[in-house]
Amino acid sequence: MNSRIIAGCLASLGVRSGSGLPGLLAATSCDRVELLQTPDLWGHDPADNSYWLASDPTPAAALPAGTRRLLDAIEEVIAGAEHLVDIASLEQFASGGFAAAVRRGLARIAARRAPVTIRILYGRHRFTKHTDADFDAFVQDITAGLPADCGLRVHACRMETSNHPTRPSWNHAKIVAADGRDAIVGGHNLWADDYLGFAPVHDLSARYTGLAAREAHHFLDLLWDWVARERAVPSGIGSVRVSGWSRGRVEADAAPLRVALPNGTPGAIDVLAVGRLGTGVLADAAAAGIGAAVAASSFRQARAAIRLSQMDFGFHWDGVNFWSEDVVAALADVLVAPDRRVEVCVVLSEPGAKTAAGAPYSFGTTLADIVAKMRSAIGDRAVTGSMHVAPLRFSDAGDHWRHDGRELKIINHAKLWMVDDRAFHIGSDNIYPHNLQEFGYVVESDALAGTVLTEYWQPLWRHSARVAVAVAGGR
Repeated sequence: MNSRIIAGCLASLGVRSGSGLPGLLAATSCDRVELLQTPDLWGHDPADNSYWLASDPTPAAALPAGTRRLLDAIEEVIAGAEHLVDIASLEQFASGGFAAAVRRGLARIAARRAPVTIRILYGRHRFTKHTDADFDAFVQDITAGLPADCGLRVHACRMETSNHPTRPSWNHAKIVAADGRDAIVGGHNLWADDYLGFAPVHDLSARYTGLAAREAHHFLDLLWDWVARERAVPSGIGSVRVSGWSRGRVEADAAPLRVALPNGTPGAIDVLAVGRLGTGVLADAAAAGIGAAVAASSFRQARAAIRLSQMDFGFHWDGVNFWSEDVVAALADVLVAPDRRVEVCVVLSEPGAKTAAGAPYSFGTTLADIVAKMRSAIGDRAVTGSMHVAPLRFSDAGDHWRHDGRELKIINHAKLWMVDDRAFHIGSDNIYPHNLQEFGYVVESDALAGTVLTEYWQPLWRHSARVAVAVAGGR
């Protein structure tokens, strides 16, 4: 491995290259990375609603090309499985075009009469309106039409690992993976209302082909191990429900055994798999949370640029802003480093942004709050770099989605950070403080970072920079 930033992260965390914790912090590799961004409407007039209102009666016809590609990729990953499919997300359950993509993928496996294990895991959070009956109905829906003798075995779980008032914990990772060789990982929940209609959420995932995909399964193995323990001896600190489908019937189920996967071969692209387990899964809190330090460790290695595309920079709750203090300190320190000139650019959700259905995608931390926090962290030290923060914009034609007299703020749900246009992270983990289960990958590749810059960051910053606020240095 010749990756400077990944190696630096491992060294700072006391992990030797070639060792690590499977599914939580593991140096690996892959053969290919495909960027999956939605809605991919850069330069589109936000008052032009042709991206979801079309005369063509086929529902998918109105979707932007980036969104259609995501749905196709989900189907492709599932359909190609010969041993194991893992799907993980956050409640609400897969709906609309996302559920249809999953069903199509399962149907293609079923047509081969292959004995494939399907594991579906949902994080149940304290704000959910769903019930266990709703969950069973989802399992019935997602398996509808599968032949009873097709050989598939579906295990589905909704879970939270801790319901402690101040330390709640549940799965927040977004994964669709197959056979340890193909995985979609990133920010996308499988929610049709938020992504496939008016004012869609801007989000980012990536498809990883090769050995790195095994780490997504390893991460979910840890969660399913917890499910098995919780089913056997309930801890009382979380909740779990497992339903299964086999031979045409949905019924209460046990947690599945781990599935042995074929050996893979190393690829040419260096990757660091990064997971977090929140509370309840592992007794060793340091191991459970080891992935939380990767972002700040990477930022401290920056020599020229740090780019962040996130939902929020801080977490605002009950009138108080909470921050990932290690991230704040790392950014402040590189901004004043005398031997560097680091440019930091941050793009966030518009404060107070909500979907057309009313779902919030901002915790309320304002740009002014961020400026004040960062300037306090910098203190009276001389600034050598620069930092700007902006709400997301995707067009110069307007600052809000508009339809039929209604305006909505623009939402960013990506979890991208990039250091020196060389190493980048795409996953489910936000940079604000939390206590959830998360998974993502850091990729270190000049060529792939260039693709992310060209296809995603450059149009993002080109449109957002016009409303950016200076935190330090610059205008």
